[in-house]
Amino acid sequence: MHQETSKSTKEQILQTACRLIHRKGFNNTSLEDILRESGVGKGNFYYYFKSKDDLGYAVLDRLALWTSQQIGQEIFGNGEDPVGEIFHLFDLVIAMQREAGCMGGCPLGNLAIEMSDIHDGFRHRIEEILASWHRYIAGALARAQAKGQLAQNVQLDRIADFIFAGVEGAILVTKVRKDLGVLEGCMDELKQYVRRYLV
Repeated sequence: MHQETSKSTKEQILQTACRLIHRKGFNNTSLEDILRESGVGKGNFYYYFKSKDDLGYAVLDRLALWTSQQIGQEIFGNGEDPVGEIFHLFDLVIAMQREAGCMGGCPLGNLAIEMSDIHDGFRHRIEEILASWHRYIAGALARAQAKGQLAQNVQLDRIADFIFAGVEGAILVTKVRKDLGVLEGCMDELKQYVRRYLV
């Protein structure tokens, strides 16, 4: 019973931290904010996390897990239609921003902008998650190439970087303009970009 309560308390802290950091940023979210909204005492917080930075790393671990499950397994998991998988990613991004009302942007992108120049620990962990996104996209492109769907004389790593940078940039501009049409247009252009390399 104690184990269930402990797990629930830790999860409560994490969920609250994820929500607040997504909305306000890491530095603008105080430990007091997290404790107040989660209803957890300071003693309980320090039972699970050594510091606010430690909690921030746990939030990044949560983002890494989401990337592995929702992107790695759900989208890029079967390998039968690699180009369709990439297009499915674009559609998922639109659906998520539509559901969020163009608010908040990308949690990982937000943290990358806020923390990469001032905190090497965060930067390295964010870089690891970005590398997983790159692997999923580049892997789909490589499978498309092996199936004869994609031209042989292309640099897969460069295309994968361009696709991911295009997605993140589009989310950022959509967040600023609060206009889903911006994102839809950018994702359509990215689809056209990928089609240029199809054979």
